[in-house]
Amino acid sequence: MRAGLAIVLCLITASCAGDDPVGLFAQSRVDAEPIVESVTLDVDSLADDTAEPENAVPARVEIPDAALDETDRRTVNIDIRDNVFEPRVVVVTVGTKITWTNQGRNEHNVRPATDGAFESISAAALAVKGDSESLAFAEPGDYRYFCSLHGTATNGQTGRIIVVPADSA
Repeated sequence: MRAGLAIVLCLITASCAGDDPVGLFAQSRVDAEPIVESVTLDVDSLADDTAEPENAVPARVEIPDAALDETDRRTVNIDIRDNVFEPRVVVVTVGTKITWTNQGRNEHNVRPATDGAFESISAAALAVKGDSESLAFAEPGDYRYFCSLHGTATNGQTGRIIVVPADSA
């Protein structure tokens, strides 16, 4: 029984490894995104809508070197492949339209890693290859997301949209 289970696990891992361009099945991805620059964003980190105190410090967002700079574009396309978003990390300006398109064999979804950060895109909207959905981000911030069918908010199929003010691009 154990030998049979080991063979099944090996086959599952091997079948996913072929769709694994970022090496999720090959190794741990600890510190996979080295940081080479940072941008100060004017992100409201207060829980309510009251005025910011005079000594409030804008949140600082670290931009990894693997981030794709798309600040000069009004629309950005992200391919959803099985087990990965491509590109995985993009930097855009406020108002840029992001379109996720399913290019894989499986259904996918797009969920914010922080509840309520943006509207989720359901698996029904991205059920088959070619399906796509779009969102535009009206506020600067660091929007991390994931496919809940193939990962969690911190592991597996994850992505990140870093939105900067138009005047900082």
